[in-house]
Amino acid sequence: MLSILDPLRDITFLSVAVRMLLAAVCGGIIGVEREYKRRPAGFRTHILICLGAAMTTLTSQYLYLVLHYYTDMARLGAQVVAGVGFIGAGTIIVTRRQRVKGLTTAAGLWSAAIIGLTLGPVFMRAVFWPPC
Repeated sequence: MLSILDPLRDITFLSVAVRMLLAAVCGGIIGVEREYKRRPAGFRTHILICLGAAMTTLTSQYLYLVLHYYTDMARLGAQVVAGVGFIGAGTIIVTRRQRVKGLTTAAGLWSAAIIGLTLGPVFMRAVFWPPC
């Protein structure tokens, strides 16, 4: 792997700041497009969802790697997916003309959450790699 990323693999202030910055940038890219088209759930909403998902993943890693709580690291991430699905379902409505609105908004929120879940551990070394 790239040795230049070694300082970012541990859970330090610098690595957390870089991960949160990446999550804000990626969520903001999705949100800017939504704001430009004057759609609901714009810039701030996508950044918040992406940051929240990244923090959730970092919390899972912190519990496992630093505090040595031997739990499933994917458990908190699964709750993010369920929660964002609930939020996304609330954005989808059917109008009087039987047209579905809000589907793209729901998909954008879900995508921002998944990007945040991905960016939380982006620099982490695999815990069980290389295999024994």
